Parts: sequence; C-alpha cells; structure tokens
Amino acid sequence: MPWIAGVAGGLQFFLMVGFCCLCTTITTLSMSAIATNGKVPAGGSYFMISRSIGPEFGGAVGILFYLGTSMAAAMYLVGSVEVFLKYVCPEASLFGDISNSASLFNNTRVYGTILTFLVMICVFIGIRFVSKFSVLSLVAVLLSIFCIYIGIFTASPARSPYVCALGGRLIAKSKIMENGTLQCHKNITGPLYEFYCGQNVTSDACAFFNSNNVTEFPAIPGLSSNMFYENVLSSFYREAGEPYDDIPFKPSAAYGQASAIADITTSFTILLAIFFPSVTGLMAGSNRSGDLANPQFSIPVGTLCAVMVTSLVSDTLIDLSTTLFFPAVADGRVLRDKFGESMGGEMLVAALAWPHFWVIRIGTLLASVGAGLQCLTGAPRLLQAIAQDEVISFLSVFKVVTKRGEPLRAQLLTYAIGQSAVLIASIDAITPLITMFFLLCYGFVNLATALNDYLKEPNWRPRFKYHHWFLSSIGVCLCLILMFISSWYYALAALALAGGIYKYIEYKGASKEWGDATRGLKFTTATRAILALGTKPIHTKNWRPQLLVYVPVKNDLSVGEINLLHLVRQLKAGKGLTLVTSILEGDICERKDHVAFVKTQLDEQLLKCRVKGLASVIVAQSVGEGMKNMTAEACSLAVLMPRFIEGFPQSKDAPLTGTVDLWFIVHDGGILLLIAYLLLRNRVWCKCRLRVFVVTGEPDTQGVLKKVMTRFVYDLRISAEVEIVEMSKTDISAYAAQRTVAADQRRELLKELKVQEVAAKSDLQTVIDEHYVGVRDSCLAADGDATAAPPKTSKKTSIFKAFISGPPQDTPNFISSNERRESKGKGDSHLLSPLAALKKQHPATKDEELTSTAEAEKNMNQLSVTFDDGSEGLRKSACEEDGLSSPSPSENNASVNQRLNEFTFSPGALRPGFASGEEDLNQNDAQAIHDKKRSSPRRLHSAKRLNELIVERSAEAAAVLINLPALPKSQGSEFYYMEYVETLTDGLKRIILIRGSGREVITAFAE
Repeated sequence: MPWIAGVAGGLQFFLMVGFCCLCTTITTLSMSAIATNGKVPAGGSYFMISRSIGPEFGGAVGILFYLGTSMAAAMYLVGSVEVFLKYVCPEASLFGDISNSASLFNNTRVYGTILTFLVMICVFIGIRFVSKFSVLSLVAVLLSIFCIYIGIFTASPARSPYVCALGGRLIAKSKIMENGTLQCHKNITGPLYEFYCGQNVTSDACAFFNSNNVTEFPAIPGLSSNMFYENVLSSFYREAGEPYDDIPFKPSAAYGQASAIADITTSFTILLAIFFPSVTGLMAGSNRSGDLANPQFSIPVGTLCAVMVTSLVSDTLIDLSTTLFFPAVADGRVLRDKFGESMGGEMLVAALAWPHFWVIRIGTLLASVGAGLQCLTGAPRLLQAIAQDEVISFLSVFKVVTKRGEPLRAQLLTYAIGQSAVLIASIDAITPLITMFFLLCYGFVNLATALNDYLKEPNWRPRFKYHHWFLSSIGVCLCLILMFISSWYYALAALALAGGIYKYIEYKGASKEWGDATRGLKFTTATRAILALGTKPIHTKNWRPQLLVYVPVKNDLSVGEINLLHLVRQLKAGKGLTLVTSILEGDICERKDHVAFVKTQLDEQLLKCRVKGLASVIVAQSVGEGMKNMTAEACSLAVLMPRFIEGFPQSKDAPLTGTVDLWFIVHDGGILLLIAYLLLRNRVWCKCRLRVFVVTGEPDTQGVLKKVMTRFVYDLRISAEVEIVEMSKTDISAYAAQRTVAADQRRELLKELKVQEVAAKSDLQTVIDEHYVGVRDSCLAADGDATAAPPKTSKKTSIFKAFISGPPQDTPNFISSNERRESKGKGDSHLLSPLAALKKQHPATKDEELTSTAEAEKNMNQLSVTFDDGSEGLRKSACEEDGLSSPSPSENNASVNQRLNEFTFSPGALRPGFASGEEDLNQNDAQAIHDKKRSSPRRLHSAKRLNELIVERSAEAAAVLINLPALPKSQGSEFYYMEYVETLTDGLKRIILIRGSGREVITAFAE
C-alpha cells in the first residue's frame, strides 16, 4: 500500500480509500437491515438475497459469490506462499531464483498445493477448530498493527535501513552489497563503478555515473524530516516502462534502477481497482450464519465492528499513515519502490515496525492463512444452503451434511475449485474476477434493501434502523462503478454469467415463493397503475379489449374448448387484460382438490397457447351462480372502495400520543398484530406505543405465557408491551367456540402450507394455540364424577374434513371444550354449563314464544360442516349439556351442528322437531324456549364484564383492537348480536373489530 501512496500521492489515495470504505460501509448497513428482518439460518448472503429479491437473483448471485469465495481462498493462500518465499525463507525455493517469474510460479504451485491441503484438513476437523485458529490470526493482526504504530512514532535514522542513490535514482541493494556491507561510493574498486563504467557497458551509462553524485541516506528518517509536503500532494502516474522521474538517462534493471521504472500503467481508477480487494471480506461472518447462536445480533454487530476496524485501519494506518505518517517518515522514492529492491527486498512496513521486522512477516503470513481458512470454511456452507433450497436441481447432491453438521460434499468441491485456482499461481490473474463476484454480491444486497425500503412491505420490519432506500441505491451505484473501473471486460463477463444463471433458474422454473421484494414491486406497480387508470376516463384511442373468458370443464376435469384460448391469443394485440375462468358445480369443501387440479390445467393451457393472462376456478351450486361470481370477481380487480370513519383521525391531523391496545381473545393467525403494526407505521400513529393484552382463561402463575409472548413479539421485530389478563371462561364464552375452531384451523393451515417443523414450533399462533389446548385439556380433567369424564379423541383427528377459506360468515361455530357434560346429580351442580346454569336460574313461563321458521333450520343445515370420526362423544356431551337429547345414529351431522350453533346467539331458534307456531308448544317446550330467550342477558352480562375490564385498562388508549365475535348463523339473532357488540365497545374512544379468515400468517422467519 505505500507504493500506491507514493504513486498517487497522499491526498488522492485518501479519496480512493474513502470511496472503497463508503461502498463497504453502505453494504454493511444494508446487510444488517436484511439480517435483522427475520431469522437467518445457513446460507448467509445467499439466504438474505434470495429471500429478499427472489430465488432467481439469489441463485445467480449465490453461485457467483460461492465461486468468488472459493477462489479468494486460493488468492490468500498464494499470497501466503509468496510472503513465505520472498520474506520468510527465500532459501526454500525448489526451482531456483524466485526473482524469475517462472521459478516463482512453480514454487507457488508446489507450496500452495501443500498449504491448501493442510488448511482443508483444518476445515474437515470442524468449525470449532477453525474458530480457535481465527483467534490466533486476529491476535497476530492486532499485534502487527500495534507494532506499526509504535514504529511510526519511534522512527529515526538510527533505526532506519539505509539506501543508496545515484543521481537521485535508487540503486538495488543486491547490486552493491559486498560481505554484508553496503558499498555506496564511486571508487573504481567498488561495485557501482563496475556496473556503470566496466566492460560491456555503454558510454552513456559511464557518463551518467561520472556526472552524478552517489548518496547514502536513511529510507525512513522519521517524523522530524520534511518529507510530508513533498509526498502528500504530488502524483506519479505513468505508462508501463516509463520512469517515475525526469532524468534524461533511461533507467534499466541491469543498472539496479528497476525501482525507478513503472512496471504497470497507473491511474486513479487503476489504483482504485488494485486497492479495493483489501477491503472485501465483510461477508465472511454472514457465510457462517448457520453456526451462529443469534445471527440477527451477531451478523450486524460483528460485521459493523469489522468494517469500522477496517475503515479505521485503512483511514489511519493506510490513509493517514500513507498520507500523513508514511509520507512524513519515508522518502518518496522509497514509497514508489514497489518490491523494496533498494532495501534488499524488505517490505517498508516491516522495516518500519517496532521492535523487529519479523513481527510483520509472521503477522502477514498468519493473516493470509487465516483469511484463506475463513473462505474455505464459509464457501461450503454457502453451497450447501443453495443446494438445500433446490433452486438449481443438479446441485441437490451437495445438500447432504454429516452427523456433525458439516457439508462434506460441498467441502470437497470447494477444495477442488480452490486447488485449481492455486495451480494458476498468479494473484494478478485471480484478483479481478474475484473482485467482480464480490461487488456483484454487494450490489444485490444493496438492491434488496433499497427495494424493501422503497416498497415498505408489511413483512419488512428490520430491527436495525440505520438504513434508507436512497443510501442503499447509492451503494448499488458505487458497486457498479467499481466493477467497470476495475475492469470493464471482467465486469461484462460477470454480469453475463449472472444473467445466464438467472435465465437457467427461470427456465427450469424456480417454484420457490418466499414473498420477495420483486413480487412486491410488481404488485405495487400494478396497484399504482390501476389507481392511475381508475381516476381518469379511458380515451377512445387508448381503448383496448379486456377479455373475460369462460372455459368449460369436462367430466374428467380436462379443459375443453382449447380453440377458444387460441382466439384469445389472436385478440391480444390490444395488450389488454385477460381473465380465464372455469366453473365447477358443487360444494367448495368437497371439490377443493378438483379446484387445484383444474387451476393447474388452465395454467398449462395458457402457457401452451402463449396467452398472457390470469386463470381462476370458481365453485358454485350452478353455472349461472358461478357466472355471477365470475363477473363480480372481474369487476373487483379495478374497484377500490375506501370507507372513512368520522371518529378516526385523518392523515393531515397531528400525530396522536398514548397507546394502541391490542386485545387477543381469539388468536386468528396474527392479523390483529399485523394490522396494529401497520397502523403504527402511519404518521398519525407513529408516536403511540403498542400494548398487547392476552386474555387467558387460566392463571399464568409462573409467567410462562408472558415470557413466550414477549419472546415471540421480539422475534417478529415489533416493539410492544405484553400483559396477560385472566378472565373467567364464562366472561368470554361468546368467543369459546371460535377459539376452538381457530386452534384447529391453524394446525390444518400449517400442514397445508407444509411449514417445516422448526418454523411451525416458532410460529406465534401455534404456541398460543398450544397454550389453549392445555387449558382445554385441563378443563376435561376437572374434579367431578368419574363417570362424567369427557371422551378422548385421536390426536390425528381434525375437527374439519376440509379446510374452508371463505368469508367469515361461512365458518361454522362449534361449542367450546370448556362447555362440557353437566352432571345429573345434585352434588355435581358446579359442573353445569353456562346455558344449563341459566336454565336453572330462569324457570320457564308460558308467555314467551319462539320466533323461528323452517327456513332458518334449512339455512343452518346448509351451513353445517361434517365432523371427523372420533368426535361423536364430544357432540353427544355437548348436546346433553344444553338439555337436549343425545343425537341418534340416524341423525345427520348438520342436525347436530345446528344444536351446537344454537348456543351462542340463537335465543329464537327452534329445537329440531318443534313446530314454528305457538299453538303447537306444550308447557315443557315453552319452558325450554323461555330458558333459551333468557340466555341473552347472560351474554350481555358477559360482554359488560369484558367491556369493564377493557375500559379499566384501555379507556385512554388512542385505539383499541379486539376480535370480532363470530357472526350468528340463524335468523332472529341479529339484534342480540349487535347488542352484544355495542355493550362490548361502550366507553372506548376508537375501537377496531377484526375477524380474520384464519389463514393469515405472521412469522419470525424470513421465508
């Protein structure tokens, strides 16, 4: 690096290092943002890029970064061999003088092969051994830096090596050494006279010798000299072969003047490209993300510290030391002596260090070997992560790991690539391509952060706050500039290679869907385009056909009327939107698998017919009804209907303060938490704090649930206060059935999404559901008559035969497991269900009547869902609890479900077998009807107590988010339902009632 300072001058070199450090610092900030936006398993930079901007980009950049890291290991090991042969033990050369390039390359191949094998043995031993060696390498580097600083301030002519110059040009020390003594004089018996005026020497050389003086002076005179002003501003950019000075005599290596000749063409951009590889390696830690205990903490903190130290060292030890210290303590001609020939081949930094040059030699050797070891450790893990995702099919053989978690196959391939690069033996031939691969990876990391910051996706919640899309965009530009500055043809080759891998992955059909930013960008672009078109009338000349195509389906589920799609393709010159829809007659639950199959068939036919459009499948009771739904679906694509609530602040209002309180009563997939987070991102709500109240029916005496909830909120990158609220089960009985259904739906959803076991266990909803399952099971084991024990159901039995994803009103209500069989005995009165208890408290009267119709019963039957086998005991006990007769085997499930659904908001519903008129009711029936009607005050009382608790804690909250109770299924219960909701929300400033479909997913993972 002193050579760059001597050629460029201290000021320009300061700008070079600042430019490179700015690029790496911005990249580190971007990487820290991605690393804290979810858990990062093995894969490091590849994982972060692929999950952020898609598998195609991730696979292309990941493969190139893997190759670059593998070849970088060879570069570091080749550098170690050169340090060993040139400075540590020149006598170890096996092929003669190492000043000869061919001899040096042959020695490098032999010793490089041996060193690569030894380093790979360390890698095979395991990551723990590598970590221990890394500590040794770090200590050596820090000790070397410390010794250099001491050497700078203690530099003096007494400690400095002396150099010899003839007419201002340095002479190679090896030319004028005799018996270990520097012979710097013009005596005819000296070596200088023999070189310039001896036999077979030109007269010009002898004339140059006779007309110039010989001087011997210290190479590093110290800070007291006047070297600073001469070296900090001057620059010596030259073409290859030109001298650095203006002396008329042409320098020659034969006269010992090689240090005065530019061995390569130099310029600001060329020297910038030469320097940049010294600041790479910032992703060495992220490549080992799978071995880190807490990657979200270790990656940003460790990488930022590494970059800060690198920038500090680069800006003080190299920049300041080369712009302030080295130019102030060393002669400019010595700085430009690239190979240290004037000092006998010694490194200037080693000569400067205190107390001895061996400190730098050993430190440089250990640092180079340690860097190579880190590359050979991280590269196999990167390849194994790519293979595990199966974005490139033929790499799947490398996803296998040993019992100790080591990717052995990937390590063997990495060793083969590294060994092949070692056989090249020339660092200059390896470095440019490695630089391209690294810069390409850095650029895509910045691009991923820029896209996510700009789009502001709901899942983009990095805990690291120091990032911005504009700053990351600057990082992308810096990486591209550095690529083309370093070598424009290598840059084009790297981009072409990345593009080829991208198209290969796209051609093979990367089926991975990780919610990346590229899809978010497409969605945002489409949304803005639709909004822009929706606010302006379409001009006549801009009109284009928007095609809604109905494609019939045959009995064998094959797509018919294929020629219709060809006609669509012929009409697509207008570049309009095409919607292709098929209709299946029947029930959505029964034809769920058929929908997926027909959708696949439609997609394949669209691809085959080269029609660019959207395909969908609608299930309806008839084709006519399906046509109506199809038309509504098509219209909804371009219709956005916002609804404004007067009580809520507008965007132009001043920001609110206080809290936003979220009450978890039914945990329906985390949609409440997600909506609360999105609310707080708005300018009006950004100054509010989020509080989460988790309602539980059992005391959390050990604080376990609170710890679990606090940890999960932390993993979701959401700042919130968590509090556990205990309530009686009867106070939240309106949510009881909904809670049971939500837990079972969640398990079905995780199975359907094929969530990995680790991810499923870490899912917020799953843990909360497990807690309530424990509550439900504890209720089953309550004290009571042994004969009243509830029946056990199989763990494999689902409460649904098919998962229903539709409007909330389509989800049937089921009786909670908290409401169990009531005992017939007097001593078991404490086991009565809420409904049975109300029957006991309110005796029947003949004045009250039931308002229900046969149509209500028919609707209830249509809304019913069939239970799995094994739940018969539950249905029976639930019916007995309500005072109803046990269902006979001949009764269908719809009838049973009707009885269960009557429990919550159906005070006017008839029991099966009753007439709709009052004249047909006997006294016992009238009493049962009266008991049912009197259940409404209990519900209202329950809502009132729940409201009192919410008002007590959230009366001053800026907004309150609560679950919306399940809608009633029978006619005549709307009034009681709305009365319940009104009581629930009384006394609160702003309240949002939310009910999700159960399919919402909010997760701590980045996938």
